[in-house]
Amino acid sequence: MAHASHDGTPRSLAFTVHGARVAVHRPTGEVRVLQSVQAVDAGTVLNPEQLRGQVEGGAAQAIGSTLYEEVVLDDTGRVTTDAFRSYRVPKISDVPRTQVLFADTHDPLGPLGAKSMSEAPYNPVAPAVANAVRDAIGIRPYRLPMTRDRVWALLADATDAGGA
Repeated sequence: MAHASHDGTPRSLAFTVHGARVAVHRPTGEVRVLQSVQAVDAGTVLNPEQLRGQVEGGAAQAIGSTLYEEVVLDDTGRVTTDAFRSYRVPKISDVPRTQVLFADTHDPLGPLGAKSMSEAPYNPVAPAVANAVRDAIGIRPYRLPMTRDRVWALLADATDAGGA
């Protein structure tokens, strides 16, 4: 008989930072991401092309959930956005190429100095886009997705209140 436990420490932590430049069409509230940049600390990058693709894909997925994708339920709890005609996913024209920058680090805990990326490329995108929208219109959106009707409502409310 044996007993053992492990609390998961020490462990490596990957870091990503995202920057976005957006354009907001004030009459409609439409937000377009014009530039997408992500800096990645993945320790020693073992396969740069694979990791670049993972970061680009994670950023594209995050732009989709940040600006377009929303599960809507009716009063009974049934999903009403159950088909692509009602559930908006980004088209390739909606997502700019993400510039990926790798930090030059080495992690003593990871295999060959690498760190796991997992969902790290996805996580910083929504806050970066929300901050870019704030810079563009003077109001920071807090609700996702930042659909054109929601951004338009923020602008309309600010105009009614004498702002933006």
